[in-house]
Amino acid sequence: MGKDYHLKHTGEDLLSKTINFLRFPLIVGVVFIHTDFSHIVLAGVKQIDFVNFPIFTSVFFLFSKIIFEVCVPLFYFISGFLFFYRTEGFSIQIYFKKLKDRFRSLFIPYIFWNFVVLLFFFLAQAFFAGSLISGVNKPIVDYSVMDWIWSFWDTSKVNPHLEKTLPANSPFWFIRDLMVVVVFSPLLYWLVKKLGVFVLALLGLLWLYNPYFYLPGISTVSFFFFTAGAYFSIYKKDFVLLMKPLLPWAAALFVFIVAAEFYFFGESCWSYLYCASVMVGLLFSIALSARFIEKGYWQPNSFLAEGSFFIFAYHRLPLVFVIKFLFYIIRPQSEVSFLLLYIACPAAVIMLGLLGYRVLKNMLPRFTAIICGGR
Repeated sequence: MGKDYHLKHTGEDLLSKTINFLRFPLIVGVVFIHTDFSHIVLAGVKQIDFVNFPIFTSVFFLFSKIIFEVCVPLFYFISGFLFFYRTEGFSIQIYFKKLKDRFRSLFIPYIFWNFVVLLFFFLAQAFFAGSLISGVNKPIVDYSVMDWIWSFWDTSKVNPHLEKTLPANSPFWFIRDLMVVVVFSPLLYWLVKKLGVFVLALLGLLWLYNPYFYLPGISTVSFFFFTAGAYFSIYKKDFVLLMKPLLPWAAALFVFIVAAEFYFFGESCWSYLYCASVMVGLLFSIALSARFIEKGYWQPNSFLAEGSFFIFAYHRLPLVFVIKFLFYIIRPQSEVSFLLLYIACPAAVIMLGLLGYRVLKNMLPRFTAIICGGR
């Protein structure tokens, strides 16, 4: 989820390695966020009541609802930094060149992967109606031209019962909102140059006030964290070098905030703790990665980094089917079985994704590059 920039100068080597290293673990975190057993129904029976499995529920909540919530904001932060990286000024020519680049790296994959999901549902509705498909959503064969258009942007306009304003391939709301931020990039550049940290404070307060604000294409999380990354790039600040020395403080504070967030779930202060954990978690993730890379304990893996976008793009539907299949085979009834499935389901989807990416890249390298945005 972000163009693979190779920073060649020696002084920027740690920055380059940290960005490339983070891509795969952040995608793993996104897959875990979507590993949710709460709506799994087999033969009309809901498969889990979280009240009856407090240990699994605590682990699920701790990781999928707290710790991994930093992944998407950090992706926006990195995207904002790379968008303005080594950009001297921001003329109309530079703007249109960047739009052209993002058309290839964002828009084309966005259209392709949403179409793949729509095609899958069309085939499923045609051949497996009543078994594989719930029948709640409008049949794709009955779509009007506007239904097709809305499916690439906001499926709730086609199926009003849906609560969230997501495209057909639901994780691609990230790309959708990123494309909107890119369109507004000249304004963001001007505000950062004129107001500096004050524009970050303003956008940060808006995000703090409503971190879950999502209109189709516009979200507080995308504008704030993209602009935060842009700030470091525009003012030529190496955020890795700035954050790395803060690792001990960030680690201690992150543990404290996560514990508080876990304890005060459901209280009025929880939203603020959530925002605090995301901010400190972002700092901690960058500082920890940079420190371990610098010491030689961790190194970015080019295949994992390159395959991250493919996993992001393909994982949502396979994850649902892997979860249902394993639930059907194993019929979990204990804390241990649920915990094992919580690890096994995303692990299986990630490994299948990496295998599929390798096969496609070997057999159809140009096609794979196109559907992955040139990555």
